[in-house]
Amino acid sequence: MMKCFLVCNVMSFIITVQALAAAKTLADQIDPQTYFARNSPVLNIALIDYGREHTPNQLTDIKNLLEQRFYLATNQMLQLKVNLVKSLPYKHQLINYPSYTKANITDPARLQRLWYYDFINAGILSEVYEAVIQTESPRRLDYIDAIATVTGAQFDGLGYAYGRVGVTESPREIAWGLSDGGYTDFVTTGQAVDELIHEIGHTLFLDHAASQCQSSAMNFEQQAACCEASPNKNDVMSYCRDRDAVNDTAIFFGFQACNLRNIKNKIIPAMLKGGAWNIPDLEECK
Repeated sequence: MMKCFLVCNVMSFIITVQALAAAKTLADQIDPQTYFARNSPVLNIALIDYGREHTPNQLTDIKNLLEQRFYLATNQMLQLKVNLVKSLPYKHQLINYPSYTKANITDPARLQRLWYYDFINAGILSEVYEAVIQTESPRRLDYIDAIATVTGAQFDGLGYAYGRVGVTESPREIAWGLSDGGYTDFVTTGQAVDELIHEIGHTLFLDHAASQCQSSAMNFEQQAACCEASPNKNDVMSYCRDRDAVNDTAIFFGFQACNLRNIKNKIIPAMLKGGAWNIPDLEECK
């Protein structure tokens, strides 16, 4: 019995060491497959301004409002802590592409943002990730759950997420293909935070809510009627939500009952135990 006790404990120790050695974090890959275990439900993120489009004060405002609103958005079940704030330059600088032009647009800052639309687009996710891991110590990234990014780099959508990295356009370039060149939309802090919470939701493996209302077979009126009938229309993960209504003082969107159950019953337990990130059988929020 004593021999079995010692052998079994040695084997258990070896298995534990091997499991820890095999565990991956954001220092290793963009989509770590397990959480690191923790004592309390706290989501640790890095907030990145990619492209240096925001002042330090603006970035601080985003950080503070994001922490506050995410906690409220989860019905005070999951706290978000911004443990790393960085402002990083674009990898590709317009000065190196002197032949790049857009009709009726001469502002170099706009051209810099639009260059990314034409040549990088959704690749911005991997570019941000590479920039972060190249400028931050692996030890610090070992304890970061996700990277949330505001960037002037433009792409096909207000936000993207892949693995544990999410990005949102801030500022946003609007209708630049028109003859007058369109305009730049400098979004409010509240609007940037709203989209960041949406993308952070994706980094938690949450899908879109009320996705049935975004069928390409529906016309605008049908989509509107579908949204109105959906119990999850105002979920922050839903495209049905009225983004324009968000402000910096009081109005914002949170997770509705369906996703709150996913967070409480699936995501938080996985985080506490150091379980799988790609959680199976999440409730579908129609």
